[in-house]
Amino acid sequence: MNKIKNKWILMLVSCFFIFTAKSQSFYSQVSSKRVQVGVPFEFAVVLTVSGTNYVPPSFKEFDVVSGPNQSNSVQYTNGVMSQQIVISYGLVAKKEGKVTIGAASVVAGGQKLETSPIVLEVVKGAAANQTNNNTTEDPKFSNKVSGGDVFIRTGVSKTKCFVGEQVTITQKVYSRLQMIGFQKFAQPTYEGFYSQAQESTSKGQAIVENVDGVNYYTYELFRSSAIANKTGKISLSPIEGDVVVRKQTSAKPKNIFEQFFGAAGYEDVPVTVKSKALVVEVLDVPQEGRPASYYGAVGDFSYKVTTTRNELKANDAFNLKMTISGKGNIKLIDAPKLNLPESFETYDPKITESGNSKTFDYLIIARSEGEYKLENLDFSYFSLEQKKYITIPAPEIKIKVLPADPNSKGAQVYIQQSQVKETENDIRYIKKGDFVLLKSETEFFNSSKHILLLILPLLALGTGLFLRRNYIKNNSNMVLVKERKAAKMAKKQLTNAEKLMQQNKKDEFYTEILMALNSYIGNKLNIPVADLSREKITEVLNKKQVDAQSTAKLVSTLETSEYAKYAPGAVSGDLQQVYKNTVELIADLEEQLNKKV
Repeated sequence: MNKIKNKWILMLVSCFFIFTAKSQSFYSQVSSKRVQVGVPFEFAVVLTVSGTNYVPPSFKEFDVVSGPNQSNSVQYTNGVMSQQIVISYGLVAKKEGKVTIGAASVVAGGQKLETSPIVLEVVKGAAANQTNNNTTEDPKFSNKVSGGDVFIRTGVSKTKCFVGEQVTITQKVYSRLQMIGFQKFAQPTYEGFYSQAQESTSKGQAIVENVDGVNYYTYELFRSSAIANKTGKISLSPIEGDVVVRKQTSAKPKNIFEQFFGAAGYEDVPVTVKSKALVVEVLDVPQEGRPASYYGAVGDFSYKVTTTRNELKANDAFNLKMTISGKGNIKLIDAPKLNLPESFETYDPKITESGNSKTFDYLIIARSEGEYKLENLDFSYFSLEQKKYITIPAPEIKIKVLPADPNSKGAQVYIQQSQVKETENDIRYIKKGDFVLLKSETEFFNSSKHILLLILPLLALGTGLFLRRNYIKNNSNMVLVKERKAAKMAKKQLTNAEKLMQQNKKDEFYTEILMALNSYIGNKLNIPVADLSREKITEVLNKKQVDAQSTAKLVSTLETSEYAKYAPGAVSGDLQQVYKNTVELIADLEEQLNKKV
């Protein structure tokens, strides 16, 4: 009987140890069940058997400031090997009260294991500190983090530089303690500098640096390339944020597991760090000897000038490209100012950047025939190495402009005097056929009818001569002829533009619009083709007292059409709206100009 009783006791004890072993193979723990709002603490999940499909608990009531961090350890006891995997998180409670961390799960040995939920009491800082004050602390440990333990510093490659010179600015955190996480840091901006973020050289890894004989772990938060855009002493604003460091404490382990796994004996402490302002002295490039061809370039550059063609007809266009390449503040170089002949018109350059190269592409329209030289196209930069200006001369560029093709679209339309056909008044035909002559009852001679018939031919002759002379006079004045026919000719060209619009031929459409406007303005205002510039058109319209809004609208439409003609595909927009605006514009100008006559 006693043997049977002992067997049952042995079986119950065995089952207890088996159950205990299974429950201890996967569990969770926290560094403290009483935590402060906003103060980090550690939550860890411990697995002592092999497992898969790990699912962490929900942390919706917390901010995760670090983790998951995984550590593995192996231990031999009396020749028996045991291992453990610890997955830890740095958490921060968001609000006061009772908060529960739910269960984590894992699959081990074909079974799903779950940890027990942990209930935490979250209190204000004062309540937690009061609780902590009841704990005896070893004097060699401190719950304070001194300024020498962790700080942030702004670094710059040069504290004295020239305006336009590139420097490197870094923001580094220095710590003698283990760094857990960073909070509330934002990419800094530097007033007085054009800055661009770069990839950190440390790539998130700690690097050991010696500062005044003390080794620190350094973490590079931000690295920027910066170019000063003004002179004087410029202060780099401090950067501020929070870091969480792990510091050893005097707290003793609560149980054998904390002692074995090292879960106690330290705490995660949040620290607010702020860098000191750093002053950079920015010097101006020398005023003495500064060439006219200097446009703010600082560094070391090469320079090339090319044209798309050197011979063209009047009213045609060519491109002038100025390419600057090299090392320096290439993004901040201003567009060169061109000193062109008066008969050349240009637009703002198209600017393209590719790597360490920048190109200014000018579209230029030659209005008058002749041979021209493009001068003063040199490029200068300030050399940091030689501390002086370097000028790269441009090659001599000759442009030959041939007479305009009168048949080309967009050219000014002239009506020559020889093309004007004079017409005479029609003369009534003499009636033919048989007719009866009757003798009058009265004498015709000296009668009223006789006298009237004598006078009427003279009146008809006088009227005809007057009308003929007036007609010849009006049609011999080519200015008046062109002025009267300006709107009619423009309407004909707009009809062609409408057909091209319906066919969606954008480039040809804008060419017809340009031709219609040039034809109308040239004929209506009597402006020769050589003088048909935006400035001349504006000047004449102002004299004619045309309102400024209509003038600006005309100039804008001309510029858009010219750019579309000489740079195909570069202009986009609603063709129907452009056509409608052009028709309304010509009608508006016609009404205003006719009122001034």
